[in-house]
Amino acid sequence: MGTRVCPVNAYLVPNTIVVSRGCPHRCDFCYQESFFGTGRSFYTARVDRALAEITELPGRHLYFLDDHLFGSPEFADALFIGMKGMDRLWQAAGTVRTVLRGHTLEHAVACGLRSLFIGFETLSAEALGSQGKRHNLGHDYAEAIRKLHDLGVMINGSFVFGFDQDDPSVFERTVDWALRQGIETATFHILTPYPGTRMTARLNAEGRILTRDWTKYNTRHAVFQPAQMSPEQLERGYRQAYRQYYSWPGVIRSAATKPGLAGKIRHAAYTCGWKKSETIWKWIIRSGALGLARPTLEAVLALGNRGATHGQAAGDQSAPWLLPGQAHVPERSRHSQRVVV
Repeated sequence: MGTRVCPVNAYLVPNTIVVSRGCPHRCDFCYQESFFGTGRSFYTARVDRALAEITELPGRHLYFLDDHLFGSPEFADALFIGMKGMDRLWQAAGTVRTVLRGHTLEHAVACGLRSLFIGFETLSAEALGSQGKRHNLGHDYAEAIRKLHDLGVMINGSFVFGFDQDDPSVFERTVDWALRQGIETATFHILTPYPGTRMTARLNAEGRILTRDWTKYNTRHAVFQPAQMSPEQLERGYRQAYRQYYSWPGVIRSAATKPGLAGKIRHAAYTCGWKKSETIWKWIIRSGALGLARPTLEAVLALGNRGATHGQAAGDQSAPWLLPGQAHVPERSRHSQRVVV
């Protein structure tokens, strides 16, 4: 807790808060590894102190900036139960596993969760395994998406391009899958070898690091040699993924997966506000009126979509090895390397 020094109305989301540090997982490509080294990589605040800080924040909307708010189920359950009755609307980051595990998600929704950032990263089980993101393995991506949407929670899905398993077809396949699942917003990244990570050590040993120009280490540039495409192909595919996902046909296609007019409007409003309103946002920022846009954000979050059945995402595609154009894989392989999507 401390003194607020930033003018509230200068920001769309002034109520940002962190109640945990780090992440319990150790993915090879993640910068967290270089921050914490071999020491303790995840810890939380005391629940009573976290609740006291939340109580002090004005307004209704909150944004938890924790890398993994659900990292400790015990802490998360206690926090969310304590937040019930505060009449908050909030956004945060979690994982596929935490969405499907126990009743933590239900506690979160009951106290105001309306949008969740999830690192799907890739539809390839082999890529996940090679990068140490094993907590995504064996979990049904589509089931997690349906559960979130049925509870009225919108999704910001994170996807990374450039794994050794990725060929030039990965961009269109990933975008197509995400649109059919009705994911409201997608954040795409080019795999970036941050200093101190296991992935960087491996690429460096293989002589595949192309530049040490740190201004390019922003997940928008290919700073290493990909295994199955050129750096230029990787950058072009990344840009094309964004264009395709946030094109009007993409927005309409994704919004159409939602049942009911209200669900479709909510989806389209959030998606368009995220990536198709840059000119409007620039004008609002220049005019110093960001605070006036906050009620609109809260209204979209509050609409919810509770109890709905998520239509087209319900099972037309259950596994990454069954993506369009890929060959049938024997039954034994399906169960031995499962990233059900």
